[in-house]
Amino acid sequence: MLLPVLILIAGTLVPLSARQDASRAYGVLNATDTLEVALYDSSAGTWFDLGDLLGVVKLPSVVNDTTRKIEFLLGQYLIRVTDRSPFIVLTERISNASSVYQMHRIALRRGGRFFLPLSEFLPLFERLWGGSVSFNAESRTLTLTSSAKPAFDISGVEIERRVNGYLLTVLASKRLDDVETWLKPDGWLFVTIANATADSLALQRFKPAGAVRKLLVFQSPTSVQLTFQVSPDVEQAETATDPTSNDLLISLRTRSEITAKELTARKKGEARTNLQKERDRWKLDVIVIDAGHGGKDPGAIGVTGVREKNITLGVALKLGRLIERSMKGVKVVYTRTSDKFVELYRRTQIANEAGGKLFISIHCNSLDRKPSRTNGFEIYLLRPGKTEDAITIAARENSVIQFEEGYEERYKKLTEEEFIMVTMAQSSYMKYSEQFAALAAKSMARQLKIRNSGVKQAGFYVLVGASMPNVLVELGYISNKKEEQLLRSAKGQEKIAQALFNGIKEYRAGYEKALRTTAPSKGSS
Repeated sequence: MLLPVLILIAGTLVPLSARQDASRAYGVLNATDTLEVALYDSSAGTWFDLGDLLGVVKLPSVVNDTTRKIEFLLGQYLIRVTDRSPFIVLTERISNASSVYQMHRIALRRGGRFFLPLSEFLPLFERLWGGSVSFNAESRTLTLTSSAKPAFDISGVEIERRVNGYLLTVLASKRLDDVETWLKPDGWLFVTIANATADSLALQRFKPAGAVRKLLVFQSPTSVQLTFQVSPDVEQAETATDPTSNDLLISLRTRSEITAKELTARKKGEARTNLQKERDRWKLDVIVIDAGHGGKDPGAIGVTGVREKNITLGVALKLGRLIERSMKGVKVVYTRTSDKFVELYRRTQIANEAGGKLFISIHCNSLDRKPSRTNGFEIYLLRPGKTEDAITIAARENSVIQFEEGYEERYKKLTEEEFIMVTMAQSSYMKYSEQFAALAAKSMARQLKIRNSGVKQAGFYVLVGASMPNVLVELGYISNKKEEQLLRSAKGQEKIAQALFNGIKEYRAGYEKALRTTAPSKGSS
């Protein structure tokens, strides 16, 4: 339903009076301009009309009806939004580098207009636009305050020779508080500045001199990275803010200006501190266990009428207890602990909100023909299915979305392009998903009298959006008499939980060994 909204532009409140068409609201900005803004409310939250917002701030846009996309320019970015997709693609216009911003809810198209989830898009818009944007749900007031500040936070870099080395001055229009520096032994200095934008064209005109041989600029939606190639005699880089301005000062100390003893002690201390921080950040401290189906969704039905939802919950709880008893410092998070219905999209939301480092979704396989001789367990990774069997199994598991309210809007047209976006968002975790899947399959094959059907790939909705290594385990076929007997018994469930637990232990041992020897990248989480 479209509802009235108030707009505050550049600090001036603009009340909107309802006309005869109650689904629209209008407000006069000045004597000649009339602006229209629409909101779309549902049980899942509030969406706003993107076109109306772009009109307010006078940003041009192009709609492609064939691909159901809208594109517009915002700051240094070309922004692309696709109907029924949670992914927003941002392309930096100078470098042409692209990044993906993932919302928890999808964009919607209504009557040719694009609506975006208000609470998820506005923070991104505010960061890129440069002004202040807020929404008061109680008064239904959307506030946009344009900023008189410069278009960019960083406008240039200067270098000068000093007695103890060189001084780089990053010219800034605001105070740059969140700054990280890293001087690599190979002569590259990385300066990452959070919540800042840089004038890439102006920085391209920087002329290398002295200890600086090259400057590269990488802008992302949340930060900018200034990458300097420096001469081999640069041994140390320190940052500080100029007390008389907002400029960031980077002091480059060369080998001739620093004693070997001071340098060695400092580097060792910094290395120990930074390495420990990285180890603490990426340690395997939260495991999320997802018992498939539940509540009004029974899952597959076995030969004797046993329900998949009861088997998956039994194994999940038993596996969780093993982890809680035997893995010190590891927290277990369940997507459900009772016969409760949980939407597929909500399961990975729970995992992400808990800071999960491993997501295991537990299911049972089945065929329509019962009893059946087909048997074996399988472990799946999130990728488009390669075999007909994998596609069929994914389709059966995905069919439970029919139990969700509004599922037509949430999952309709999950196209091949959409799975490419999902793969982009999860690619950094795939290596570790594969490692865990292989170890879990090996452990289950060794300890259970169930055939190992291997590690496979398919497009399971329940894995979409997980920001951590993730797998879906099909424990066996409840359409097979022998396997159903094992899967439904408490003793059989204990054996399966123990086999999965041993796989987790082996995975954790290898993972922590890697942490002790090196600091992992993002994909190690």
